[in-house]
Amino acid sequence: MNTSLPLAEGESIEKEIPPSPQTVSYYTVKAAPLFGVWFIGLLIYLIYTYKTTQADARALLFQALALAAFAYLVGIVARWLWRVDVSQRDSWLTNKGIWIQTPKGVEFVSYGKISKIKIKEDWIQKALHVDELEIAYMDQGFVKKIRMIGVENPQEIVGMIQEKLSPSST
Repeated sequence: MNTSLPLAEGESIEKEIPPSPQTVSYYTVKAAPLFGVWFIGLLIYLIYTYKTTQADARALLFQALALAAFAYLVGIVARWLWRVDVSQRDSWLTNKGIWIQTPKGVEFVSYGKISKIKIKEDWIQKALHVDELEIAYMDQGFVKKIRMIGVENPQEIVGMIQEKLSPSST
């Protein structure tokens, strides 16, 4: 058990929310840095080719725009992979709420503040067959959302959390 959590008095850990081995295997590729090196190398090649062959500037502009669009897509995937990496770290269900690792650090969400929990699917999750839980909760009068990506048995985790919620929030 993780003893570094600042548990409140009377709070006890009931279950670790395990990461999906499938998600971990996808993330071990860690291809984003390779795409960055490739992008810079291709940009240098485009400029070198333009300078040595005196090609049309419109062709260089078109190639650079196509490269920028591809780099933007790679950036989206890289950001998602970073979210997966962060969410693979410790997440715990306790008798009072959920401790979740986020990019900002470990956050606690009390069961009493949770307004909605769902299994979220977007195009990357569908392509990689990776499950993401989205938890909406109230904090100081505002609705905030927190996500756990790559959860093992997401239906079981959703069920366990919904059992703890008050009937008015489900």
